[in-house]
Amino acid sequence: MELTHQQNKSSKFIKSYENNTLFIGDKKYAYNIILSEEKINKWNIQNIEKIKIADIGLILLYNPEIIIIGTGQKQYTPSNNFINHIHKKKIGVEFMITESACKTFNILLSEGRKVIAGLII
Repeated sequence: MELTHQQNKSSKFIKSYENNTLFIGDKKYAYNIILSEEKINKWNIQNIEKIKIADIGLILLYNPEIIIIGTGQKQYTPSNNFINHIHKKKIGVEFMITESACKTFNILLSEGRKVIAGLII
């Protein structure tokens, strides 16, 4: 599914997400990633339902304004302790299915927000 017409000039704009593959710039990613405006890293998370603070250590290093977590095909919400840990750092965090996370990332990126996404394919 194509997400939106690309108006943002960033090479990290998500063009589409379909068949468990992310299309970003001219590359395909068929594995979980951490995505910022500057960089794409492989995300070695095994199970979103067992997410720990250690799983987002790299994400926190970017000092984002907001974190978007794409949970795959199913919605998942972590414990209040997990969310509160992030909020104490003055960082917003949202968990949503990956398709919605891709759209939200693109919108926030186009608004110039300091956003980072952890995307489960």
